[in-house]
Amino acid sequence: MNFFGYLLIVGVLLLVGLLWGTRKRGTQVSVVEFWQEKEQEFGETRLLSSFARYIGGHPRFANATDGLLFLMSKSLWFENFEKGPNIFGFSPPFEKVVFRIPLHRIRGFEAVPEKDMVTTEFGPRLFRFHRLSRMPLYLGVRYVDEWDREHTLYFDSMVDVPTWQQELARAKASYVPEEEAHEAGVCPSCGKKVSPDFRLCPYCGRKLS
Repeated sequence: MNFFGYLLIVGVLLLVGLLWGTRKRGTQVSVVEFWQEKEQEFGETRLLSSFARYIGGHPRFANATDGLLFLMSKSLWFENFEKGPNIFGFSPPFEKVVFRIPLHRIRGFEAVPEKDMVTTEFGPRLFRFHRLSRMPLYLGVRYVDEWDREHTLYFDSMVDVPTWQQELARAKASYVPEEEAHEAGVCPSCGKKVSPDFRLCPYCGRKLS
């Protein structure tokens, strides 16, 4: 290949990168608009949020994924977001993960030492990722589901565990338990709005009818 051939390849790569960057900027969602939508849709106020890695523990979501973990005035949420295509235009496989846990179902937040996390069933996957937290602790969220079965969710959070624990205590102190949402068009598990024609929630997999 001659010199002009190399220049052509470099030019094409630069053009693809420029177009990808423009597309990415054009599809970015305003953070302010995101929180306003959440607060208006569910009538909750955001108390604490953090970029976090979901490691495992939810009965419906087996794979680790990065997203936002946010504590609201009535519930705890986790939601991931699809990454844009790379400079070559390819998008990695994506599984939407979103779940909502009402505060009255949360038993507590606990600090899980790294040495203890390694011994869990999720230990082998820890070495596939760089840590988000500078502390050798993971966040464990203990809760009971609608069938009173206890689960523990594990996260690697950029916000330290004591801060999560303090905000949870503050939220529960002013929380008034409410009835589970069973109205038509709302999933009773994750709280997302769904079509009344659906038999399964497309977000969390809960059986609706």
